[in-house]
Amino acid sequence: MTQLEPRRLSGLAVIPVALLVHNLEEAVAIGPAMPRLEATWSRLLGPTLSLPSVQQYDLALLLVTGLSFGLLLLARLWDPASYALVALQAVMALNVLTHLVGVVILGGYAPGVITAVLVEAPTSVAVFHRLREAGWMSRGQWRLLPFLAVVLHGPALLGLLAWARTW
Repeated sequence: MTQLEPRRLSGLAVIPVALLVHNLEEAVAIGPAMPRLEATWSRLLGPTLSLPSVQQYDLALLLVTGLSFGLLLLARLWDPASYALVALQAVMALNVLTHLVGVVILGGYAPGVITAVLVEAPTSVAVFHRLREAGWMSRGQWRLLPFLAVVLHGPALLGLLAWARTW
């Protein structure tokens, strides 16, 4: 197992911290916003749409946040976990865009948009800039990031929310 340079690992520590801040905003805002979210999505996608409950949504947020800190700890022992953290930041970069689209669709505040713009967007820029400057990712790893972001933010996230609905 390769031991990561402490400098690189400390640069990645911001990823779960930024995610925690973002997920806290979502957790606080989702309850009051749920009636508006359900009405908007039902109007757009049909009345049979059933969103996860606030508690199920909170469970998904808790699991993703815990996973991010687990990846940070694992990255101390196993180098591929550091790339998983980078992939998570790519997901969060895509998440910024989805929050902005949410603001347009909802015609106002979308839960999580404030920290998406003020925390996750700058974190993404800083992390990706630092990684490029350090040169520790291959071209193939860079090319794979957008694909991973779409898969993890789309089907994997929907799967997690579907799983949370069973609780």
